[in-house]
Amino acid sequence: MQNKTQVIQPTRTPLDVQAIEHELSELWKQNAGAARDDEDGALLRTRVLNLLVYVPDEDELSAVYEALDGVILEHPCRALILLAARDAVDKDIEAFVSSRCYLPAVAGGRHLCCEQVTLAAQGRYVEELPSAAAPLLVTDLPVFLWWRAAPRFDDEVFVNFCRQADRVIVDCGRSTRPHDDIGALAAFLRSDVGADVALSDLDWARLARWRAQVASFYDIREHREALARLNRVSIEYFAPDKAPGHLAPQALWLAGWLASRLGWRPVAGPAETAGGARAALLEKDGRRMEVIFQAVERCDPMRGAILRIELTAENHRPAIFAVSCSEDGRHLETSVSASKIGHTCVYEDTSEARLLARALEVLSRDRVYEEAVIAAADLLAASGM
Repeated sequence: MQNKTQVIQPTRTPLDVQAIEHELSELWKQNAGAARDDEDGALLRTRVLNLLVYVPDEDELSAVYEALDGVILEHPCRALILLAARDAVDKDIEAFVSSRCYLPAVAGGRHLCCEQVTLAAQGRYVEELPSAAAPLLVTDLPVFLWWRAAPRFDDEVFVNFCRQADRVIVDCGRSTRPHDDIGALAAFLRSDVGADVALSDLDWARLARWRAQVASFYDIREHREALARLNRVSIEYFAPDKAPGHLAPQALWLAGWLASRLGWRPVAGPAETAGGARAALLEKDGRRMEVIFQAVERCDPMRGAILRIELTAENHRPAIFAVSCSEDGRHLETSVSASKIGHTCVYEDTSEARLLARALEVLSRDRVYEEAVIAAADLLAASGM
């Protein structure tokens, strides 16, 4: 018998807090009875957090449910699904109540059920979703907002939800205008609202292994002299599907991360190089360093992802430090031109469910990410991209 998730079909209920809570209680009774009848163990009613999930399109609900099924065992919660059809005809908010139950693989194990309330709004009524969701949050539990849509950091609905949340989870890989959105994100982090909320970015999380591999070069004492003489960084990335003319956010995150960690400051300079690549200039201690961004073509599943990063130190003893993605996309390979030593590691699971589960584990701010965002925004502004 395998672990699986069972969904009690949604029941429409009036948009009234008491009515919704009553319906949820009835669902718990149904689930408890089913658990006793199946003789598979007691029903465990557990909630460790509130999860607000903003979804702009009903067609994406199946992917949201799949992600929730992947995290409820680790993070049982009350999930409020906020279906926001902004471009549809005006329609007041409707509420639907259901539950998602984790069925044990072993007889006698415990059932684990999570509450799910869907609030569906159309047109101008989308603006009322934050106030409709607020009284349905379980008190004394942390509130996570998963904005599963293209980033809209200056949007009033987004800002109002942020005021309710302890942590906000976005995915800049969904951006349809990466350059503008990164500037807006940097401005949001500097704002009063941004100063009070911790932010996670699933696109940044996809780079965890890349950042670890690049940082590993600095762990070797013999490499540090050459790394201190860096004068060029080259980043190859797969053009983002939704904005092929823009730099992929992951490429900008890597550049911003390096700049912020190593103390490089963006300076004005040309944005174009030979072969259609784009370039930005950085400066430190009177030395200029160039960051070159090169888009490449590959299969659709790799859109917006990184292919290769090279750190080059050109002097009397040139050295190139590189991290590359393998052809099958399953491994990262490191190499150093001045050494025969290389390293290969397995690419981490970057499925949406896995990334979401990790984001739900922390409440503290990610200062490294925030500094990388601001550095990336400054790099874009200085290079005129």
